[in-house]
Amino acid sequence: MNRIALLFALLCINLCISTSLVYAEAAQQTVLITGANRGIGFEFVKQYSDLGYRVIATCRNPAMADELNTFAESHRGVIVEHLDLVDLEGIDALADKYADQPIDVLVNNAALMRGPDKGQTFGTMDYEWFDQWFHTNTRGPLKVSEAFWPNLVASENGIVASLTTGQGRYGIPVLGFAYYKSSKAAIDNLFLDVARKGKKDGVRVITISPGRVATSGEPAGPRMIPIQDSIAGMIRVFARFTLEQNGRSFRHDGSEVTF
Repeated sequence: MNRIALLFALLCINLCISTSLVYAEAAQQTVLITGANRGIGFEFVKQYSDLGYRVIATCRNPAMADELNTFAESHRGVIVEHLDLVDLEGIDALADKYADQPIDVLVNNAALMRGPDKGQTFGTMDYEWFDQWFHTNTRGPLKVSEAFWPNLVASENGIVASLTTGQGRYGIPVLGFAYYKSSKAAIDNLFLDVARKGKKDGVRVITISPGRVATSGEPAGPRMIPIQDSIAGMIRVFARFTLEQNGRSFRHDGSEVTF
């Protein structure tokens, strides 16, 4: 092979490698997860990272998210960002930062979950808690979805998934969860409107129940679900969910929640 032919061959090889890298970058999907520093959110981070996604892992206090930060240091596709669901301007600022980034999956996971509480029990309600619960559990996911809506539209098959209880309208059959279950019932209803918008814009919209999940290393009881199984199940549900199903609610095992 003469020198010119050799140089041409090398040029073709470099071009093929560069083109392959461009396609690989373009093919990589992106997921944004709220409340990503622990529990269900962190498990979403780990499993989506294992699937090759670029992961935007958000939480209220990244400086204190030691486990998440350590994971991100060893997984270059994971980016840790500050996001507080009660800070509407902060949500818009993060959306502006990623204005040119299509988002394929948006997981509204972050929420206040506590109880049973005397302050969440009728007759002894703590009304100072009301705004905190609803601003975090209901207004926050709605605002995040709206702020990142252009990113979801820019995806070829974007989906916004909001975690709920699956029992919001009927109520968790235990006293002391009034604010939690009612804020989740509001999510179920509000996202029916989001789903109608999604059908027009080509964005899939689902609410989903993770089940009773064992988190923080606690053993799964007889009615509890190992966290790895819950998250893997929800990811499978997201992958199968169609635009025609918009507004419907499912459980982690793929069964539909009917109201």
